[in-house]
Amino acid sequence: MIDPLQGQEAVQQFMKLLEENNRQGQASDLSQLMWYMDGMNRQFEAVLAELQEVREQLAREKRPSVREHMENAVSALEEKALAVRDKLTGLWEKITQCAADAVRNFKEMGVSALDGAVSALGVKKALEAVQDGISGLAADTRKSIEKVEDMGHDLRSAGAHLKNVGRALLGKEAQVVNGGQEGRFQSVVLAPMRATQRLLSGMNNATLAAIGSTEHLEQRAAEVRAAKAERTAERPGKRLTKKPSVRQDLEAKKLEAAARAAAVPDREHKPPEGAL
Repeated sequence: MIDPLQGQEAVQQFMKLLEENNRQGQASDLSQLMWYMDGMNRQFEAVLAELQEVREQLAREKRPSVREHMENAVSALEEKALAVRDKLTGLWEKITQCAADAVRNFKEMGVSALDGAVSALGVKKALEAVQDGISGLAADTRKSIEKVEDMGHDLRSAGAHLKNVGRALLGKEAQVVNGGQEGRFQSVVLAPMRATQRLLSGMNNATLAAIGSTEHLEQRAAEVRAAKAERTAERPGKRLTKKPSVRQDLEAKKLEAAARAAAVPDREHKPPEGAL
């Protein structure tokens, strides 16, 4: 595995070689991809920070059943967030390794080392896996938010029912039970969870956009491969039509003259007319 700092240097050298060898488009696409990945790493840190905030608020909850249920939900979300971030880290490691290999092999292989590295990235497929993970994580976060909302509603409704029992004992009119507004605990727990949901929604949209932009990178790589294959296919034909040397030309002319002489009858031994 390449050290992060060494990996960053390798990618920068790789992009420089692409620009210097008439592959500016691929260098630009790769630069945009690295910018996206850097932003995504920061957003994942923000997601994990929001989930940690939920944990801190849960530590103050005095109802064990509520606290345990929510802690399990947060643990599941953290685990999935780390798994998706690992996919992004895996893509970064693959890019840096391909870049380092290309830089190392460039002196010996030339531009083919650069083209081979770009072709080996497989960026689009890797980003699609990241996007699937983010989409699933966002859906799970939405479900957890709904559970907290329902739980709070039920707890407030139960409390209101108990109050109505007391009012009935005192001969007072019962109040309408509708769950009421979110309580303090529910609000402080839901705030970071809703922030997580917004972050994931933005990350999902950004990943979809990145997938679209990386299509240019793979398309350019495919065009380079096609052009190279076409040039390779033309080379054998050029060798077959290569102009013969002077010696070969003379030998061919001698053989041609000998063939013509053998085909012409010997006039000196031609029988006279009427001899038969």
